[in-house]
Amino acid sequence: MNYKKSFLSGLAIFGLAATNAIAALSTDDYVEAAWMTTRFFGAQRSGQGPNWVLDGTNNPTSFTKDSYNGKDVSGGWFDCGDHVMYGQSQGFASYVLALSYAEFTEGFYDLYTGDYTDYKAANDYTMKGGKPNKVRDLLEELRYEADFWVKAAIDANNFVTVKGDGNADHTKWVTAGAMSKLGAGEGGEPRSITGNANDGFTPGLAAAMLAVMARVDPDTANQAKYLKAAKTAYSYAKSHKGVTNSQGFYESSWWDGRWEDGPFLAELELYRTTKEESYKTDAIERYGKLKFSLGEGTHFMYSNVIPLSAVMAEAVFEEPPHGMRKEASGLLDLIYEEKAKDKIFQNPNGMGSGKFPVRLPAGGAFLYALYDKLNNTSAYDDMIEKNVAYLLGDNSNKKSYVVGFSKNGANAPTSPHHRGYYGNEDPGREVDSGLQPPAKNKLLGGMIAGDFGSGSHSGTVSNWQTNEVCVDMNAPLVGALGYILSKKAPKTDEDLGIKTVKKDTTKKDTSDAIFAHRALNRNISLTSSGSMVSVSQALNMPFKVQVFDLTGKLVQELKSEGKNLEFKIESKGVFRVRVVSARASEMFTVKAY
Repeated sequence: MNYKKSFLSGLAIFGLAATNAIAALSTDDYVEAAWMTTRFFGAQRSGQGPNWVLDGTNNPTSFTKDSYNGKDVSGGWFDCGDHVMYGQSQGFASYVLALSYAEFTEGFYDLYTGDYTDYKAANDYTMKGGKPNKVRDLLEELRYEADFWVKAAIDANNFVTVKGDGNADHTKWVTAGAMSKLGAGEGGEPRSITGNANDGFTPGLAAAMLAVMARVDPDTANQAKYLKAAKTAYSYAKSHKGVTNSQGFYESSWWDGRWEDGPFLAELELYRTTKEESYKTDAIERYGKLKFSLGEGTHFMYSNVIPLSAVMAEAVFEEPPHGMRKEASGLLDLIYEEKAKDKIFQNPNGMGSGKFPVRLPAGGAFLYALYDKLNNTSAYDDMIEKNVAYLLGDNSNKKSYVVGFSKNGANAPTSPHHRGYYGNEDPGREVDSGLQPPAKNKLLGGMIAGDFGSGSHSGTVSNWQTNEVCVDMNAPLVGALGYILSKKAPKTDEDLGIKTVKKDTTKKDTSDAIFAHRALNRNISLTSSGSMVSVSQALNMPFKVQVFDLTGKLVQELKSEGKNLEFKIESKGVFRVRVVSARASEMFTVKAY
């Protein structure tokens, strides 16, 4: 990983290859893509592991001595193709995956054993070499990360947000196990540990992830362990602000003040899990502090969680608190659908190398999938699948952006910027010295940063701008794939022989109670021409229309006692028009000229 990658990923150059009509991916293709991108997280394991890409090396474990004030904090996921643990992106990835598992459960299969002994025994690291063990694969990957967050959440005053030194880590191109044995100046042990940063974002997302795990893990001991740690992490998040600075690799300024989404989502998920009203009260109060005006201009990624907060707030609270200015579907459309080219989500400033363009289709597909699931609709299914398929090779260049995924004639990347992939333990070897991966590692499953403007993949390993692979990029893609499979070929717990989590039926299940209100939205329609707007609704009841500019400022407000209303927007530009009645609510984008 290079410090410039995160900053440049928010910038861009123009150019997105249009899709061609090639054979559609099959359900089996999506199954293989989900297996591969899920197992990628097993290649990111720090600590005792096991880490499957390290199988067959002389150093199959790594950084087992990580400690903070004498407490063991080993484990967790490496950030990208390096061996530093950055909680800023790791918290994002772990919450996205836990939420995906909770909402799209039946789209996640049981194809391998979480300690990878099945692959070892078969000497076969393809999908055929795996053996089911009655635990969904994503749950096993999540447990490894959750167990690390349990260690990281030491107490209300100590929480580990970063492990390792990025500058030292980047000096040698060796596996994690080999690097552990180098000196500290070359990324080895003992590593520096950050455990008292003024950071509310990272522990907030960790708390949100742990709260979800406490709700979905079928093991009652895990449920208790994860909920306790979630509360501890939240206590730390609640008493801190901002985001950890990390030597230029992750700068708090990149969040542009959007750190409160971390504790907000923690409050929301703790409420969903415990049903304790105090968490709901805190979430509603914090909701008004979220930086919507600073989050709607850029896509979903580790430093902008605003779109996810919007989707979750609307779903859990039915009618969002404070008269929510940015209704979820309108906000997503503003960021993604309205900027799409051939229905593929793109940054209007460009999609070339160094811009990490894969975040757009993956993140947008995940958010729309979550929106559809939580609102019990299928409104965006075609768009979701089209964007995921694009990343898997359904594009004019037939470029798959997932290492090892070459189905349907797609060309997969073969030079990922990932140390473990090549299995090299010689610190004297350079990154671009012709290293080749062991055959078993060729199905890495990491999605590269990508270049949508080029017809071919870069073969230069050091080219992190294009070939970097990261947990935060993979997580939304895994979620979107899970959603697609939950629709195309769902697997119930009964199908897989899995013990089902017992629910407390005496308490309200918020996740099941949020659909009725939102289903009414389809009764509202809006058309516009120039500056004239016409609103109609199927329900014959009074409604209110609010017009907001793109900063969130209310510029007009009108009322109607009947089914229809026509009015003129008083200024030129792009506006958000919210229509609200007693039983329905919807947000629209209108361009007045």
